[in-house]
Amino acid sequence: MVHSENTPDSDRVQVLWADLNVRFFRGALAPIQIEWSTRLTSSAGMFVCRTGPRARGVEPGKNLLERRVIRLSAPLLRRASPWAEGTLASTLAHEMIHQWQFDLLRRRPNHGPDFCRKMTEMNHEGVGISIRHELQDAVRALTKYAWRCQRCGRAYERQRRTIRPGRHRCGACWGPLRELGPEKGNGQKVTGFPERSNV
Repeated sequence: MVHSENTPDSDRVQVLWADLNVRFFRGALAPIQIEWSTRLTSSAGMFVCRTGPRARGVEPGKNLLERRVIRLSAPLLRRASPWAEGTLASTLAHEMIHQWQFDLLRRRPNHGPDFCRKMTEMNHEGVGISIRHELQDAVRALTKYAWRCQRCGRAYERQRRTIRPGRHRCGACWGPLRELGPEKGNGQKVTGFPERSNV
């Protein structure tokens, strides 16, 4: 677990989890490990399950702590202030819906009808859950690499060097890509992107 001055401590997050569990899941969710991740930079949170929800030879509720975890993004949730508390609660609630799908419905977590129904129920009480986070500025601030299509000009940004121009093409026009490079030496990001893409 990552701890820093600006990251809510694990006890506070566990108290928030317990409150949401009682309010919206009638206390039915089994305890889960919650971790702060410094590597999670494009998503605010993630529910991770190491086996399927109907794994053979595993009794329901048995060894659940070893089978699944909720990861929260330390870089994104730190940058989210002054709305950090609300963003943390909505992110944790989103991941708890995935936990509910896995633990109680015994389904693979997704954003289908079950998720949307539970999200709507919780949002009526003011939780503020969405399927996509609204931390694009924080994600963009963490971007170190960029490529631009030489044909249409579309830009692709990443935190890691995952695009290979010799192998990948533009998703819009199939044009060749050219790397714009990592952060400039003075810490400024490469600028002049006409449009962002997550391809």
